[in-house]
Amino acid sequence: MNRLSPLAALLCVLLPVVAAADPRLDEKVYAPYVLKGVGEFEARGAAEAGGDLGGAATSVLEAEYGVSDRLSLALVGRMERDATGPMRLDAVGLEAIAALGQIPGVGVDAGLYLEYDQGVGGGTSAGEAKLLLAKTKGRFQGLLNLIVERPFGVPQGEGFANYGYAASVTWRTIGALRLGAEAFGDLGTDHGLAAQGAYVGPQVKWRGRPARSPVEIEIDAGWLAAVGDSRREADSQLRLTVELERRF
Repeated sequence: MNRLSPLAALLCVLLPVVAAADPRLDEKVYAPYVLKGVGEFEARGAAEAGGDLGGAATSVLEAEYGVSDRLSLALVGRMERDATGPMRLDAVGLEAIAALGQIPGVGVDAGLYLEYDQGVGGGTSAGEAKLLLAKTKGRFQGLLNLIVERPFGVPQGEGFANYGYAASVTWRTIGALRLGAEAFGDLGTDHGLAAQGAYVGPQVKWRGRPARSPVEIEIDAGWLAAVGDSRREADSQLRLTVELERRF
């Protein structure tokens, strides 16, 4: 990987003041890598189980293309359902991922994620930024996303930023099968930073190309238990992502 330029390092420092997220159902753990000329279509869903939010669910559809070795762009649509209502379109948005290179001396690859979501049908518009970090050594890979999100067009006093994280650690076992764990957590708001609720649990990932298939397939599944303050909301989350990838 290329080393970070001074501008890229500055972006990493400034990231927390741009706009992240509570441990929402639409989050996933991103890697800081971009593949030029590769198109991806992704469908992911997550649902709360048990507790007051049991039955709440989110589905995300995403179409992404690597426009260069450093930048990918994507169109995103998000649908949500509360614990008792129907699934509805909540937001559409534009997403960008920039590969920044490797941080000198630590062997950690870094990237920057930016997204703007336009609320639909009463949904809230928001801007989101993430610092993407990855460490790979042999069969091991660790990913960490530091997230900040700010809503737009909300009543005065409600437009504060939310901070959070998404993380995973996996080991490649048999073939392309990876086993590990992932976590999504809340780090507070502009009114105060502190580790709060989270969802943590096992993760299974597989990537491969079936015989005669024109696309490569990646499947990512997890069952996450609520810990801390999140136990007041639900008992657990179920998550599933299916991604189709092809080089053009």
